[in-house]
Amino acid sequence: MGATVEERGVGSGGARQRNARAVLDPLARPAGVGALLGTLWLLVAVLPWDFDDMCHSEEPWGCLGFGLLMLAVIPLVTTVAGWVLLRVAGVRPAWRVAALGGVLAGAVEYLFSRAGGGSLLASYAIPLVLAAAYAAAAAVALPAVGSLRRWGVLGAALLLMWPLTGALGERSISQYTERQLAASKVPLLAPELRGYRMFFPEANAYSGTFGYLLLPRPVETSAADRERLGVWVTVAPQVAGFAPPDACGVYRGVTQIDAGPCEQVAPDTWRSSRSGAIRYIARREGAIVLLDGGGPTVSDEDLRAMADSLTVRKPAYFLHPNG
Repeated sequence: MGATVEERGVGSGGARQRNARAVLDPLARPAGVGALLGTLWLLVAVLPWDFDDMCHSEEPWGCLGFGLLMLAVIPLVTTVAGWVLLRVAGVRPAWRVAALGGVLAGAVEYLFSRAGGGSLLASYAIPLVLAAAYAAAAAVALPAVGSLRRWGVLGAALLLMWPLTGALGERSISQYTERQLAASKVPLLAPELRGYRMFFPEANAYSGTFGYLLLPRPVETSAADRERLGVWVTVAPQVAGFAPPDACGVYRGVTQIDAGPCEQVAPDTWRSSRSGAIRYIARREGAIVLLDGGGPTVSDEDLRAMADSLTVRKPAYFLHPNG
């Protein structure tokens, strides 16, 4: 006799469950290995390492050399340890899952950081990230469940994540900068940007200063001589004893310097020149603004125009100042 509708339904449901288990079961052990490996790395990360001594041991590169060494060592150790643990767990071929899992984990951590994720949160998520990475690696690399189509899906997903995380990162940076500027302890003073572009606006909560870099439009921030070609602007509280023209102590960034002697060129505006560098100092809205031209390539006329056009701006002015 033929099977009833109910029996056929139960049979098809059982078949779907068996198919699902056939796909998921091979992923369980790699995911467990990834979680174990991530937990071990998390335990290593919270140990009381003396990073200052480690940095000094990597002379002459110092901390940079130590960081570059870790960038090479950590993926290698992760791959080898993952391969050993996968073999112990009976996963074959272990090397393929370990290699791809390590690459995926590194890619996820980088994309998370690119999207604006906090480093502390990223550290505590290591076991989960490695578990997911090893499961995904098994899903595409193991002969029993992998396929060329899954390789293509994995590659497409990583490619799509690049612009997405970039957009999220820009939004995160913009929101952080806006909050920082809104909490500034000094007025957000800025000049008209005639022929210049603004970079790196930052309000320092500890020193109570606010500053940014102005560069002529042809000059890129990557230029080796940007210090000489640009104008560093610092808005800061008035230094005790500030009494131009004889005493012209001001802040440049978070450091107090002596810019004097300085001559008055307009109401509450002074000019000083030392070692070829021209500085304009302006008292506006109860704060002192230093416009520091790094060298002779910055004209006196430009600095004077900037000092004359200083006005209080809203935080939005500094978020996208260059259009």
